Amino acid sequence: MRRNIYDRLSERRLRDQERERVEKELADAVPPPPERFHTNELSFVRTPSLKDKTFHVFTLTNIGPSPFSLVVGRSQVEAGVDLETMAQQLLGELKKSLSHVEWIEPVTPAEVAGVEARRVEFRWRQQGQPVHQLQLIFLHQDEHQQPLLMQITGTSNNPKGMTSEERRQFDALVQTLELRYPPESDKEEDVDEVVLS
Repeated sequence: MRRNIYDRLSERRLRDQERERVEKELADAVPPPPERFHTNELSFVRTPSLKDKTFHVFTLTNIGPSPFSLVVGRSQVEAGVDLETMAQQLLGELKKSLSHVEWIEPVTPAEVAGVEARRVEFRWRQQGQPVHQLQLIFLHQDEHQQPLLMQITGTSNNPKGMTSEERRQFDALVQTLELRYPPESDKEEDVDEVVLS
């Protein structure tokens, strides 16, 4: 028995709808995390239950206190938290923990690696010695797509405050920063690759 044109059109429409449903499911699926966690020198498998509290510390000296240091830190935050809330929490913590803090630059909007950031500059005294700090914070995600607060901190122990060379080093690091897992663009690219293959 030969099917009529309406039956064939109906079957084709059903096939197209099923293909669109599958493509939408693939587009909405969260890509799996990379198999391995990478540091500069090695990689390993990190289960989601192991919390990453990595700090990268860069100093000018091998021994003793450094006159200038750069620290890149990361800490997990709750999903849906916004950057301004995190910046205000950071300010509150600084006010509580640092006596006689002096604000040089209040929380200021900035951009780092194409994402929204906040920058703050302040100084205080630690054991009678002046400490000058620049901080830049932004939100990102880890390889398990857990939200992270990223914090880049430049600290100077120069009695006159942060020198122009120290500030240049801080700004150079920030200007060359590239995110390994861009928050939104990687997801879209991964989905395109899945759909097209």
